[in-house]
Amino acid sequence: MANVLQLIAGLIGKQDINWGDSSTTFSRETHDGGSISINYVDAECVPATGLGGYIGDHLHAQNTDSLTTSLTFGINGGGISLVFSSTGLSASRTFTFPDTGDQELVGGTDLVSTAAGLGATLVGVADAGGYFAGDTVESALQAAGLDIETLQDETHNRGMANGLELSYGSTTTVWIDGGMWALTGTTDRHVYLSTQTQYTVSSLAVSDISYIYIDDSAVTAADSNALVVGSFTDSTTAPTYSAAKAGWYNGLDRCIGAVVSNASSQIRQFGVYSASCCILYESVEARAQAAAPVSYTELNLSSWVPVFATMAKVVVQCNTAGTTFAFHVSATGTSGMVHIISTNYGATTIDIPLTSTQRAYWLAGAANSTNIRILGFYLDRL
Repeated sequence: MANVLQLIAGLIGKQDINWGDSSTTFSRETHDGGSISINYVDAECVPATGLGGYIGDHLHAQNTDSLTTSLTFGINGGGISLVFSSTGLSASRTFTFPDTGDQELVGGTDLVSTAAGLGATLVGVADAGGYFAGDTVESALQAAGLDIETLQDETHNRGMANGLELSYGSTTTVWIDGGMWALTGTTDRHVYLSTQTQYTVSSLAVSDISYIYIDDSAVTAADSNALVVGSFTDSTTAPTYSAAKAGWYNGLDRCIGAVVSNASSQIRQFGVYSASCCILYESVEARAQAAAPVSYTELNLSSWVPVFATMAKVVVQCNTAGTTFAFHVSATGTSGMVHIISTNYGATTIDIPLTSTQRAYWLAGAANSTNIRILGFYLDRL
């Protein structure tokens, strides 16, 4: 028993714990006067007092605050990080995490983006009626756009014409009034002119007809339904009537009117009377003074009447009172429009119908000397 007690007494030192570097040893005096080498207890691992040293600096304590005072909070500082920032907020905000397993958080930048996969493609559409094949705003907009395009094509009012009437400007120009016309050209459009516009006619020739057109190529290049002076063109080439487009066209250009030129290649002064009659102020001799025919004879007015005119206004002058005249659209007609000259060298104004080639057929009750001058023409649908 004494040996055991002596052994224990020898192991008990004057100081049981000493602090230092755990990788080294120190010599400790035993109770019986001897010494023994033992390792230090590392002070950086186990603090001498309180929680100082390494543990005091790194021991995690539960944060019981409801908010942090830092402007930012980050995750994964050692790699691609996620940072929550309150910088720029004008008031306190609360963001509640969605209670679903496949919901991603989407930022405001992505929501307003027009890039593929962002913006409207991130927002759903409630479509109880089943009108759309897709279920996002983007797919619904695409479907609605196709519907509108189809509707525009089906409801394009071919042939519609309101305004764009011509009036005399000068020997080289005309005024085009505001209005809206349907243009069935490269695309179906309802083009419009908001203000009266002066247009210079470039195709004036000697005693000819110049036709004014809406220029489809100019409208297409501008990609706008609003017409400007550069949206018009002119040519001595006459239009033809298109039943499919319900209007007079030269290719894809729609005709809105015409002017007649004189021997000096100038626009003859004209005025517009009523909604459909265009009157030339300076008359043009269509038939020189000579004996009138007593059987239906062609009177060709195509040099002074545009192709879309259905009726001409003429002045008939005869040297013999009581002479009767008849006008018809057929060389074999039997009941033409009959007019009587009441005085010698008297004149009468007559509206005569025209064929599709701007001809009329006429005869007199006697071969008396007669002169015919054209004053103007009535407009057909354009």
